Amino acid sequence: MTLQELFKTIDRLSPEERAQLRAYLDQHEAHTPSARTLSPEERARKLDEALTQLREGLTSEQIDEMTEAMNAEYIEPWDESEWTD
Repeated sequence: MTLQELFKTIDRLSPEERAQLRAYLDQHEAHTPSARTLSPEERARKLDEALTQLREGLTSEQIDEMTEAMNAEYIEPWDESEWTD
């Protein structure tokens, strides 16, 4: 389901269902700490978990290919002053 499809589904909810959804989202956000509230160690642990999940199902060759593709070309950051008078 795309985000646009989700929006369309929400548009079809009754006022009571939207209130339930709002309560769910409020509760979810209250129990999900933002990155700003996490310690550096906890952020690193969460990043490691995400990378482990990303690697699941990939072969070493696929991971190497992805790494090579990400490192293949270096592009200089945009410097707007080069294009102004």
